[in-house]
Amino acid sequence: MVAKNYKKGVATFVMPHWRDENVVTKKYLDETLENIFNQTDPNWQLVIIDDLSPCKEAIAYLDKVKAKHPKKIHIIKKKTNNGPGHCRNMGIKWAYENKSPIVLFNDADDLSDLRRLEVSRAIFAKDPKASVVYTTFKVIDENSNIVPDEKLSPSIIEITDGHKGKPPQGINAWIDIGTEKGYTNLTSATVVDTEIAYKYPFPPEKVSEDSNAWMRYSAGGGKFVYTGKIPTLYRIPQHTAGSASRSREGGKHGFYVAKARVDTDGFTRAVEIAITNGKIKVEQRDELLIKFYLKLAETMYREKEMDIAAELVNLAKFIDMEITKKVIKQKKFQSWAKV
Repeated sequence: MVAKNYKKGVATFVMPHWRDENVVTKKYLDETLENIFNQTDPNWQLVIIDDLSPCKEAIAYLDKVKAKHPKKIHIIKKKTNNGPGHCRNMGIKWAYENKSPIVLFNDADDLSDLRRLEVSRAIFAKDPKASVVYTTFKVIDENSNIVPDEKLSPSIIEITDGHKGKPPQGINAWIDIGTEKGYTNLTSATVVDTEIAYKYPFPPEKVSEDSNAWMRYSAGGGKFVYTGKIPTLYRIPQHTAGSASRSREGGKHGFYVAKARVDTDGFTRAVEIAITNGKIKVEQRDELLIKFYLKLAETMYREKEMDIAAELVNLAKFIDMEITKKVIKQKKFQSWAKV
């Protein structure tokens, strides 16, 4: 059991790391580390988990960083490559065993706001029920320049739009996220209570593993709190083949096939957790799943993944045709949902 000393406990930044021979990745890491070291709240430690990087220079560089800051940085070198979710689980375990009250996820190329820890810590200290604190983000390119909205994908716009107005918050935020907003909290913009992160580890997936975990955090009783004060800078290079997660799944279509599968697993498991914990009734299961499938179908439709969208609509119909028709009408999905 971690002692929840939010005010004075040493917070832990958890950073998955993988690098090939691309020297630009070192530049990204240096910028990321600079923002962590310049946090207005200096009471932190950083655990970097290397996911069997093939570049020997990259491993040697991590050793140099560790040697320079031995009291601040801990390095875990994995002997297998399992993806960022597995790395984060190892970092969470390390934080848990070292009695760190909160974990700040930070990918090796994203930039935390300099007040991220200070603001997050204050929220946890003020609200003992808070389990997840998340913020919004701005997309930056390989040169750390802000990417204009017109160059962003529909899925990214969907996330940032979801932060406007009424971002999902409170207990059972997973319902709003899964059925109304879609993917909401970017990993590098998320800070969590170490205990709930330890209880609900990331699944053994390399796509959407974070979304899956957030659903279970929330269904397990975690209260979500949103703040717009500390936006993360989320790096999406504009002149490369695409994101690492998309590359691992064989391109855009493979990525979204995997996303649909992993998101469905996360939401389905969240429903069962919530029923077991008495947060929702068994009778709510079907309608929640239908709303989830249709919301995810909408996301796929925006990305022009028509086959996936159609399959998700069919899954909703299979559960209950009448409820599906009602939700489609309410959401004004008739133009593409075909019922």
